[in-house]
Formats: sequence, structure tokens, C-alpha cells
Amino acid sequence: MAQVSVTEQEAADWAPKINSVLDWFGQLQSVDVKGVTPAIHAYSEGNRLRPDEAHAYEARAQLLAQAPQTENTYVRVPKTAGGGDGDAAAAAAAAAKSAAAAPVPAAAAAAAAPAAAPAAGAGAAAPAAATEVPLEAVHALDIRVGRIVSCERHPDAESLYVEKIDVGEAEPRTIVSGLVKYVPLEAMQDRMVLVICNLKPRNMRGVKSHGMLLAASDEPHLVVEPLAPPAGAKAGERVWFGEQPEQPAAADAKVVDKKKFWDAVQPALRTDGGAVATLALGGQRLAMNTSAGAVRAPTLTGARIA
Repeated sequence: MAQVSVTEQEAADWAPKINSVLDWFGQLQSVDVKGVTPAIHAYSEGNRLRPDEAHAYEARAQLLAQAPQTENTYVRVPKTAGGGDGDAAAAAAAAAKSAAAAPVPAAAAAAAAPAAAPAAGAGAAAPAAATEVPLEAVHALDIRVGRIVSCERHPDAESLYVEKIDVGEAEPRTIVSGLVKYVPLEAMQDRMVLVICNLKPRNMRGVKSHGMLLAASDEPHLVVEPLAPPAGAKAGERVWFGEQPEQPAAADAKVVDKKKFWDAVQPALRTDGGAVATLALGGQRLAMNTSAGAVRAPTLTGARIA
């Protein structure tokens, strides 16, 4: 291996920069991450990069509060031009940490706290979303009532089921779902479910899935329940949100994929306090409805839907 010649002057110039970098690593190690959920979730369907597995971390605000300075949600790191910047950064970090730990006056806390969310119910006012769901995206989705005709374990994936689901077409659709850990095989047979029918087909460990079975999940992803249509709902009928059943024809799967309509709608789907599947739209929570009534999760309330 070739050796690089470094003069004493060059070594002296680099020493404070290296020390500054080491100091920043020390500050990173001192950040308290106890209780922070890991960002990688080995979720169910055999694909860890699903765009519809968004997750909110409660400790994020506390972590950002410990950063000395942020800009556009990024942590600003001081330029390591000399030995002085490292000391200044350390002092700033210590000051920020002290400020974060200091008690907040009651008046200031009340002003900073968000307004209490109203009780979640079908048609009740919903908290303002960061991004309003486009009505075009809602109308584009083809969500139908389905009946599982048959269900078996995936031959090459322990966490996956391969289902044949009647969604009102000439032949049942093949749908692959990551529900093995959450729903016994016998409970899947002849079950009434909800299926998105116009998603782009996906190869799930060698089996092509022509849609997605919708389920409610708690935040730790320990309990997952397929959504259930009410008794009397017919396989193949398309659901709607709110009181009016009239809606435009669903979009083609290629359009849904290209315009990312499902990605836009999914974060706004949750079960309310009565376990009814709802969509946050126009400042309200609209129930997911069928001709026989609202769609529900068996038990989960306030749960995300994917």
C-alpha cells in the first residue's frame, strides 16, 4: 500500500477539524433515543418498501428539540473550519438541551398545545390534515366487497396467504395478503372482506397479486384485522364514502399507479371510535358505506387502514 507523506503543518491544520468531527459524533451518541421505535419495520407482505406503511413516531419532536439548530427540518451542522467551531457547537448543544429540559410556563404550554381533537365519528369534524386528499383520488379507487372463496399458505413465504376472492367478476381474483401472523387460516375461509381492485398487479414472492385486501392495524402493528362489510352486503358491490352513493367510474389501474391515487388516500383512512372505517375529507370523517351499511373493523378503534 502506498504511503502518503503528511507534513507537521498539515497535521496541525487537520487536527482541529478531526476533533470537531469526533465531537459531533460524541453529541450524536449523547442523544437520548430510549423508547424511539426503529424506522425499519419487517412488515407482513414480504415487501419492506411499501409506500402505504407510513408511521408517525411520537418521540420525533423530543429528538428534534435536542438538535442545536434546524433548517427546513434538517439539522444544521457547523462548518469545521477550525478548533473554535467544535467548542461553539458543543455550547449550543448544551444550551439547547438545557432549554428542552427546562419547565415550560403553563400559559405558553396552553398556547403551544394543539386543540383537542373532537370525538371521531362518521360525519364528525376531523383534525386538519397536512395535505387535503384530492376528491379525484377518492373517486378513482375501486374498493369492492369480496368473499374469500379459498385461502392457503404461500408456498415460499411463511407470512403470506394466497386467497381466491369473489369480487363480482367471472372468476375469483388471486390476492396475496400478509395476514398469517394475525388471522388463523380457518378464519379466512368464506370471510367477507374489502378489496382494492384497481391497483397494479404485484409479484409477491412468485405469486402475482391482483389487488389488496384492506385491514385495520394498531400502531405497533401487533393486531391486524381485515375490514368487514355489514351483513347483507353483496360480493362485487363498490363502496363509497359519505351519504351519497353516486360516484364516477373507477380509474384504470395504470392511472391509479401513475398518479399515486392510493398513496394520496391511504393516510386519511382510519377507524373511528366505533370501529367504523372512515376517510378524512373536507374537515369531516366520512364513513365507508355499502348498500347494507357501514364497513367496520371487528374491534380496532382509531386504527390506520391499509
